[in-house]
Amino acid sequence: MSSEALIFDDTTSVQDLAKLISRAKSIEDDSAQLMARSHALAVYVPVLVPASLGSGEFTILGMRVHRLAEPATLTACYSLASIQDRLARMGDSSRQFALPPVQAHPQWAGIQVPVSGWESVAQIEDRVLAEAARSGINAVADALPENPGKPVISQVRQRIWSSIQPDTDPKLPLGASFAMETLGFLTADGHSTVYRSGSWLRLTSSRGHVLVRRDAALI
Repeated sequence: MSSEALIFDDTTSVQDLAKLISRAKSIEDDSAQLMARSHALAVYVPVLVPASLGSGEFTILGMRVHRLAEPATLTACYSLASIQDRLARMGDSSRQFALPPVQAHPQWAGIQVPVSGWESVAQIEDRVLAEAARSGINAVADALPENPGKPVISQVRQRIWSSIQPDTDPKLPLGASFAMETLGFLTADGHSTVYRSGSWLRLTSSRGHVLVRRDAALI
């Protein structure tokens, strides 16, 4: 495989990536981290990340794994806009994704997400997560003044999405449900499994994963 491109297993994987990036960009116009190991490509997107060290309670990331037709090794971040641009240049039948020319360096990308040691601890119905997400979305909308600036939006989002859901065990921040809903990981009649590894929790459905870490100073 060329170091400048990834070859997806099929066009469905390309379409799934495009949907993930579009949904992530609707949350925050940030970056995505691409981690390729052999035939698997994990794509991480930020949902709730501190603006600076110690400025937020939780780090919440969305993640999907895509199948590659050719083995690759890659760890790099690119802006969501540049990934969208590259995807838009691909034809409907193309499986070759040309990597953007310029890498991004978001602070959250330095966080080490566990790759092993996950233990199943609970199952939650997707409808419960969807209801929590909707309540949080309404709370954010009600809390924002007219024409808010980015700092105000960030402060409100941090406060509301970091609040703990009362009806889940283990306790999850509302932002975890928001991530599952907004990234398209929930199904009408399905459920999601909660896993734990150290200070991390992971919500997993058939459509994707949401990773949650509480600031160690707040545990």
